[in-house]
Amino acid sequence: MKISISHFKNFFPIIAFLIFGSGAVILWQNQNRHEQELVLRHTETCSEQIRIRVEGLMNARMASLEILADRWVERTPPDFSRKRFLEFAENFYTHYPGFTGINWIDPGGVVRWVFPSESNERVIDNMVYERLDLQFRDTFQKSGEHLKYMATPCAELIQGGLGFHTFRPLVYSGRVQGYLNGVFQIKRVMETCLAKNILTDFWIRIYEADQQIYTNEEHSHSNPEKTTLHVLREIRFPGKTWQLEVFPKAALYPPKVVRNLGLLASGIFISAILSLLLHFLNHRMQMYRQARDHALHEVSERKRAQEALKKNEKKLEALLSELAAKNAELETFVFSVSHDLKTPIVTIEGFMGALREDFGNLIPDDCEKYLNYIGDATQKMELLINDLLELSRIGRLTVKKTEFPLADLIQEVITALQPQIETKGIQITVMQDLPWVYGEKKRIIQVMENLLSNAIKYIGKENPSPRIEVGVQEQDGRKVIFVRDNGIGIEKIYFEKIFQVFQRLPSAKKIEQGTGVGLAIVKRVIEYHGGKVWLESEPGKGTTFFFTLKNKGN
Repeated sequence: MKISISHFKNFFPIIAFLIFGSGAVILWQNQNRHEQELVLRHTETCSEQIRIRVEGLMNARMASLEILADRWVERTPPDFSRKRFLEFAENFYTHYPGFTGINWIDPGGVVRWVFPSESNERVIDNMVYERLDLQFRDTFQKSGEHLKYMATPCAELIQGGLGFHTFRPLVYSGRVQGYLNGVFQIKRVMETCLAKNILTDFWIRIYEADQQIYTNEEHSHSNPEKTTLHVLREIRFPGKTWQLEVFPKAALYPPKVVRNLGLLASGIFISAILSLLLHFLNHRMQMYRQARDHALHEVSERKRAQEALKKNEKKLEALLSELAAKNAELETFVFSVSHDLKTPIVTIEGFMGALREDFGNLIPDDCEKYLNYIGDATQKMELLINDLLELSRIGRLTVKKTEFPLADLIQEVITALQPQIETKGIQITVMQDLPWVYGEKKRIIQVMENLLSNAIKYIGKENPSPRIEVGVQEQDGRKVIFVRDNGIGIEKIYFEKIFQVFQRLPSAKKIEQGTGVGLAIVKRVIEYHGGKVWLESEPGKGTTFFFTLKNKGN
């Protein structure tokens, strides 16, 4: 049993090739049948188009001859002059292409007038009988005897090429005044009817009875008999019944032997590739089974070691998760408490300063003593907050610091403050040589927001040309960043405390400005990043805030 299975595996690629190749041949045959059906539908459509065009053209030409005959005899008094005939003939010949000639034959059968004269001059003043065979002569005589339209069988025309004549008696007052003779060359009629793409794509044959009267086979060296795909149609118009036969040319429908050979070759090639890949896959599978049997023992041993390692990893992950949770809890608690206490303490200091400024001369000594007590208490609270902030920094040592261009950050802040800037009509200038800074991007954004908001807030309502400038300058060999405005100016108090608080002039308080908490945050963030902040200001002449930031390598 093992031997038979082994032999089957060796022959499996060949079997697969035969299966895939058979599928490719079936697909090729289906594609050929599909294309044959499409070509057949196209041929049928073009055959119907040819029939409709030929019938339409000939019916229109027969109708035009009938109109000419009616107009020839309807005039009172009658005018059967040559001039009048040539005018009619020229008009119809020009506007109804397809005629080879329009002639007038007298009652005795002599061709008197022709149009156009260039191709019909040889028949002028000749008896129509002399140029026609017996069947042709019978048709002419029957037309006169029965006084009705008649068409001759197709024959060689004096003008050249196969064609036919039509005769229509011109009867006036019960007498035959002559015959209206229409001459049609088959080739000219077909060239007038058919589009160039039809002549390019198809062979066309037209038969009258058993006689072939038209074909375009001279345009191709191929033989239409080699293909069995063809369509038959019947063309009918007054006096004629033709058989139309249409064959697709080789360019449109090549012989079956060479049809879609690329598809067949591609299918066989893909079948061979797939069979080869299956052979390689079978070989690889054998090698894999050998390697698998060899590795099973090692896998079983490694599995035991991995299980032990997973147990240790789970214990370590649990311990790390516990430490991370405690660290996050401590960090969140310390940071939240320190920041929650910071704002009310700074606000109390601001209120105390405002009381001393507004009511300094009216406060009794006892109240002053209690105010001092409150001030001492707030200072101690500030020291406590400082310790909490240091602890919170320790908890936030994992915060990611990056290096980024200060100019882009300032532009982002200016965009956020644009509504306030436009409301006050402030012109903001940012120097082009601002450095790259290193730190927590969110905190540096907070610094610039507070400094620019402070400058916008205290720019002054009566300032005729409010301006704010952001730039950098060299001081003692280091780069110092500044934010300068031409506002109302401020004066410094409590600058040496842990939180830097600024008190505005009385003129600023009248316009309901803040307590300096935002500037205290500025000082804390800059110091956290290893920098310093200071200011230069003069009441009524604006304020300039200077600050430095520690470099990445320091």
